[in-house]
Amino acid sequence: MNPILKVSLGVAKTKTFRWFLVLFLLYKSIFNVFTADLMVPRLFSHFTLGKMDGNFRCFSLFFGIEIEDFRLYPGFPFESNPLAEAGRIRLRYNLPLLFFGKIKISEIGLQNAKINLEERSGKWNFDSITKPTESLLQEPSLESKPPLTEINTYLPLQASVSINLDSIAFQLKRDTGNLHFFSVEDLSLQTELETNRFTKIPFDLSALNQLDHILLSLNTSKPIPLDLDSEELRWKQTIPLSLRFEWDRTVSPEMFLFTTDIGKDDLLLEVRGKPVQLGLRLLSDIHYDNQLDQLGINQFDLRVLGQSWVSLSGSVKDVSKDTPKVDIVVGKSIVQLTSLQKSINQLKGIVPEMKLSGELSLEGTGVSGDWKNANANLKLRTSQLNLKIGKAKAHSLPSAFLDISSQLNFADQSPLSAAKPFPYIKSLRISPSHIDYNGASLSLSGEYFESKGLDFKINVDKLQLGDYVSGLGGKLQTDLGLSGESFANLLVHNKAKIDGFRYQLDRSRSPASYLGLDLSVSLLFDRPFGLSEINISDLKLEQKTVTGNKALELDIKGNLQTGPNLVANIQPLGLHVYTPNLLLVLPLVLKEKISPIQNLLGNHPILKLNTRYSATGSTKKIYADLRAELPGLEIKDLRLTTDLSLVGADTNEININTFKMNAFGGILNLVINGKLHKTSKPKPLLGPYFGNLDLKFGLVSASQQYLAKGLSFHGDLGLNLSIRDYDINGEFHSKVPLLSYTNQKCPGENCKAYVLEEVTAKIPIQHNLARDNEDSLIVGDKSIFIKNYGRNNIPNLTIRQVLGTHPNIPNLPFEYVKRQKDGPGLSAFIEYKENYANIESLRSYSLDGLVLGKNIIFNLGNLDPRSMEFRGNFLIRDIDLKQLMAPKVRDKIDDGKLKADLNISLRDLSEPVANLDLFFSIFQIGRDFGKSALNVISPQNFLIDRITDSYSINKIDVSLSKGLVYADVYFNRSLLSLLINLEDGKISQQRMPLANFLKRAQSEIQTYQE
Repeated sequence: MNPILKVSLGVAKTKTFRWFLVLFLLYKSIFNVFTADLMVPRLFSHFTLGKMDGNFRCFSLFFGIEIEDFRLYPGFPFESNPLAEAGRIRLRYNLPLLFFGKIKISEIGLQNAKINLEERSGKWNFDSITKPTESLLQEPSLESKPPLTEINTYLPLQASVSINLDSIAFQLKRDTGNLHFFSVEDLSLQTELETNRFTKIPFDLSALNQLDHILLSLNTSKPIPLDLDSEELRWKQTIPLSLRFEWDRTVSPEMFLFTTDIGKDDLLLEVRGKPVQLGLRLLSDIHYDNQLDQLGINQFDLRVLGQSWVSLSGSVKDVSKDTPKVDIVVGKSIVQLTSLQKSINQLKGIVPEMKLSGELSLEGTGVSGDWKNANANLKLRTSQLNLKIGKAKAHSLPSAFLDISSQLNFADQSPLSAAKPFPYIKSLRISPSHIDYNGASLSLSGEYFESKGLDFKINVDKLQLGDYVSGLGGKLQTDLGLSGESFANLLVHNKAKIDGFRYQLDRSRSPASYLGLDLSVSLLFDRPFGLSEINISDLKLEQKTVTGNKALELDIKGNLQTGPNLVANIQPLGLHVYTPNLLLVLPLVLKEKISPIQNLLGNHPILKLNTRYSATGSTKKIYADLRAELPGLEIKDLRLTTDLSLVGADTNEININTFKMNAFGGILNLVINGKLHKTSKPKPLLGPYFGNLDLKFGLVSASQQYLAKGLSFHGDLGLNLSIRDYDINGEFHSKVPLLSYTNQKCPGENCKAYVLEEVTAKIPIQHNLARDNEDSLIVGDKSIFIKNYGRNNIPNLTIRQVLGTHPNIPNLPFEYVKRQKDGPGLSAFIEYKENYANIESLRSYSLDGLVLGKNIIFNLGNLDPRSMEFRGNFLIRDIDLKQLMAPKVRDKIDDGKLKADLNISLRDLSEPVANLDLFFSIFQIGRDFGKSALNVISPQNFLIDRITDSYSINKIDVSLSKGLVYADVYFNRSLLSLLINLEDGKISQQRMPLANFLKRAQSEIQTYQE
């Protein structure tokens, strides 16, 4: 037997051979064209609702599939029309080459194919292929992972792919919606792709480095018929859609080709039954010449309506070398928007409504040079350019010219820094350029050199702020300068002014004014665009009225350091306010707030501030030193110093290390220190905070000193308070030998001057802010507060004497409180505790008589005026009213002595007149003043005159309740009483309005002053 045959028979008898033979026969029984023709359509019909027809010419697991006369039918109701059909479908690959590290797809081919998409009653034919599936329970979402940046293949692979699509047609039909029909025919696409060996597939542009050869060819042989039919648009035309791109790196030097012919100069459409002519075309021819090693841009032309909007030309030389040279320029560029507007007008309803006109050109824009030294420039010109889209704001550029050139080094891989934050830029020059926009003009020029620094100038004129910033108005003019040795240290200079400046605040708008700004700032950067420090060497802000009068002047110097440790310094801030002029330029909402304090501020208040703010972590520190001049209060040396620490991200704690205020040469002093903290307690003491504070306020002067507004002071007067959460405890003390006031019209007939001598006081204070009850202290039996059973407290308030000008005699001294040989002219015991003041043993020697006060209570409650109340009993003994009269009137009065009791009760101080209850009982009064009292109560007539001439007044009772006056005048009997009989011996007046009573009293008082 033949040895070879013998060996073969021996191998055939082995188990391994038998297993391979069985696997081979099983593979061939499944993967063959007969099985595919029989089984694939049945399996497709089993798993879907559709049907598939076709003749398999190849069906291999290792080498691919090929089908001829392919048709794919959807299910009901589209079963009669194929969804897709093709003369030939090919998917050719070589799977065994994977053992050699190659992925080869020989061909993905589709010839004479047609795809039909159809929609009926809202249902598409491709939805009729798949069977409905049961909804699955939603799986819990997995934890998010960082996105992949690449895929690892681990094995070195090489891929090659070829796609060939020829004579492809696409058709879409709908019976709903705006688009009814769309079709495109004769589409063709050829693609070839070949890579080098790779182990990773990155998801960025570096994946291009793995390509050795790529070819993309689209419709290069013939134009494409298009057919579109919708409710608004009808378009049926054959247009070029040609594109070819090829890049081959397997040859040396490389080969590159890019050509396009897309669109037409005359696109004929029908919009709403009216013909519309448009034009859009892109022609390009970019070719690489192997012999010259040059990539030439033979043509790159974007045309609109037959006009070249942008036409590029140029070349890239020495492509295969390390430093290729580029020379590309925009040769022709005329953007005619006026002609485009005619076509847009015909597209109303299809495109947004817009209005265009004018010209724009980029001619001269380009780039030249090599990779390390490239020159790029931008040249933009416009003429009468106008643009408006819909109801939006119109944009008008009557004239614009930009000429910007730059020198670039794309090989520069040095890291960016604060001095050089822009990559690749070696220099930048802005030749004198300008932009006229919506009535405003912008001029700019300057240059930047990496070795020299930068210097730019910008001028803006006639810029209407209201067009760009809501709530502001006025016309801005500014000159801005930007310079520096590098971008790490920039100097900014700006001079700006705004004519007709107005601003909106709430619902009120300010009157027009002039605003001027002069700014000089240094900006320091510690990283690219990372601002680290701002130094304000000078900032001056000035506001004037429209007539040119100064209203406000602000001058600031300081610096700001950013970063994790923020530090801000203002040294100093100067503010000059010209109050009358400022009120003329303020909106109504601010004018209403400042007008009431105009007299306090004066005509020209001045403020100077030095402050420092620092923030480290969650701790903030504030230091401020404020000095002010307030002419309205005649204060020339007001000084306020504060040192605060704010702790916590939500400012949970405020430490007041120092808070001092002094004025009038140190006579007035205020000192506060302590700590404020947030808690969840109700009704916080200060905003959201509770406090542990110590407050000291004082007026101290060793000699008589003039303070302000005619007030002079000598002595020691102060208030010491300790605040612990809701509790306020302290003391008011006074050792004042002299306190005087004059209206600054002395001497003279209008002089008013008053002097208080030896004012001593030591009054304890205790108040509870948590007290919320509104129990009355004046309703019912309050004997616990008003009875002392003969025991009198030692007075803690005494005033030896009160002198002043006579109320009716100019320049005549008068004793309002008369000193006594053995004691003061006024004394009282005052105690403030449990939120009410109790005044006992009030004694005042006045008008040669005595005024006593008792049972006096002033209840502040929870500091709500509606719950406050007051009551008091006053005894008036033997005061002589004649002393208040002028000499010529005083001699005509026989008896001016008066004895009376006065009881006052008031609850709810929000409306004191309506809630005041008063009872005034006069049980001794002279005839002259008695007659005047009767005239106030009852109008004068013959009978009243006879009564007052014949009867002497025994007593007068006057009470006030709810704004109404009730009065009774009681008479003593005389001989005339035999002829004239008074009922109950009195004359009464009931329910007289308080306004009428006061008017009659004023009229009667004037009779004594004439």
